Amino acid sequence: MSGVDYSKQPTLPGTPATGAYIPAKVRKAVFERDQYACFYCGRKKKDGAVLTLDHFIPRALGGTNEEHNLFTACKSCNSRKGKVGPGDIYRKMGAGIRRFGI
Repeated sequence: MSGVDYSKQPTLPGTPATGAYIPAKVRKAVFERDQYACFYCGRKKKDGAVLTLDHFIPRALGGTNEEHNLFTACKSCNSRKGKVGPGDIYRKMGAGIRRFGI
């Protein structure tokens, strides 16, 4: 397993289907920009982390699937974070956040 899935990911239950697709080109650009490391904990693909994408501004709050609104998150951190807005991430995850001063 490569640890990164560039293909279209299925829409999760309870999330809007329209616009959920993130093109492989954008996904790859975000992973490369973030050096294949989780925004929250720093785990890397090479260390076995399964990487996903997350949104700075959630889609439910008007965020887009554009590169500037996306960042790399390992599956574990992304799942643990749940559906919280940008201001709530630090309170929910605490010291696990390592970058961007959130």
